[in-house]
Amino acid sequence: MIRDLTEGRPLGVIWRFSLPLLLSTALQQIYNIADSVIVGRYTGSMGLAAIGAAYPITLFYIAIATGAAMGCSVIISQLFGAKRLGDLKSAVFTALLSLLAMGLFLSALGIALSGPLMNLLNAPEELFPYARSYLAIYSAGVLFMFLYNAATAIFTGLGDSQRPLYFLILSSVLNVILDILAVGPLQMGVAGAAWATTISQAVAAVFSCLLAFRRIMSLSTSEPYRYFDRLLLRHMASIALPSIFQQCCVALSHTILQGLVNTFDTAVIAGYEAASKLHNFAYMCFNTLGTALSSFVAQCYGAKKYDRIIHGFWVSTGLCFGFTLAVIAVFQLFPAQLAGIFVDANAEADVIAVSVNYLRIISPVYSIICFIITTGGLLRGVGKSMTFFVETIAEFAVRVSMCFVLTSVLSSYTGLMWAWYFGSPFGFVLCLLLFLRERKHLLSNHDHERTEVP
Repeated sequence: MIRDLTEGRPLGVIWRFSLPLLLSTALQQIYNIADSVIVGRYTGSMGLAAIGAAYPITLFYIAIATGAAMGCSVIISQLFGAKRLGDLKSAVFTALLSLLAMGLFLSALGIALSGPLMNLLNAPEELFPYARSYLAIYSAGVLFMFLYNAATAIFTGLGDSQRPLYFLILSSVLNVILDILAVGPLQMGVAGAAWATTISQAVAAVFSCLLAFRRIMSLSTSEPYRYFDRLLLRHMASIALPSIFQQCCVALSHTILQGLVNTFDTAVIAGYEAASKLHNFAYMCFNTLGTALSSFVAQCYGAKKYDRIIHGFWVSTGLCFGFTLAVIAVFQLFPAQLAGIFVDANAEADVIAVSVNYLRIISPVYSIICFIITTGGLLRGVGKSMTFFVETIAEFAVRVSMCFVLTSVLSSYTGLMWAWYFGSPFGFVLCLLLFLRERKHLLSNHDHERTEVP
């Protein structure tokens, strides 16, 4: 269903729009977690550590796909809010073709470089063949990941957050079934988990792209449109590139830190992988509210409803804060039980201990991360992705550098976790300053619009 986000009470509009996106993100993360859970249960810490060794590279794929889709979605939202349907269709086709080309290129590159990349990440010798195999097969499915994200960007830009959820449910269920079959009865190990993910992504991509094409062609307009528009591509790139770089900063920090984690023993690598998957599950769900806010802000910005943008920001921040408090409580109370999903708690007690430390140390920081996320959503929605990218670079530079300092000072892997207490507060202060500046600008635009009304 196409939804106009410029009308109705912001709380109800944002919540109804965010909920399907939240469920979609949760399923997409379950999608990723399923590999680790099933492999960990069937093969133990060795298989789980192998996936963990390759995980940072898969994060780069996800970062580029979601960042590119975010740029496309913002432009589509703005055009839809302004009711420029001819340009809207041109933007949709341009987005599909562009992400298709990016997906093809990265798939080929990932397959060719799977071995050298694992060497670069210091993958232990006993894990190397499994990690390389997982990465090569996963890379083959990157094309489908990009196509699915392109379709999701189209639906989100049109205010429809439900259709991507339906296809993701189908794909997630298929992924779990194939995971169990491939890793269990077929005994394909880590490679089987990668094939399950690739096949599931292909199913989601094909069906979602077909429906997106049908939906956009159903919009009737007398305005001309093009299947590829360089000017619109530049507009999308101006938002997508900072978003991609921002997402890649997250992936880069994981990559750098994974190289540091790989210097510890297998139990630490496996425990860190399990807790990282749980952390990323929570973080990506939080981030969904920022993504939903971007679409809300973009449509309102296109419709010149500047006061509504500020109202929507506070609504999203409140929702995100409430959600983070719930997650903090779960991670503090049940960390061992959550880590036990990945490995046998009795047989892998040292792995569980690492995961428990990770979740209990890091989770309190979520309470301020929510403001960083919604500030990013606001800035992307008004077309200022580069501003948020600079903030992200500064925040991650502080956190990553402190990881190395604290790991050395404490002589423990826990330095990786305590570093969050330096990076995130620094990012919060920067985002507060950016928000206050943007709020002033929006209020100025609102006052200007009111004075022009006869």
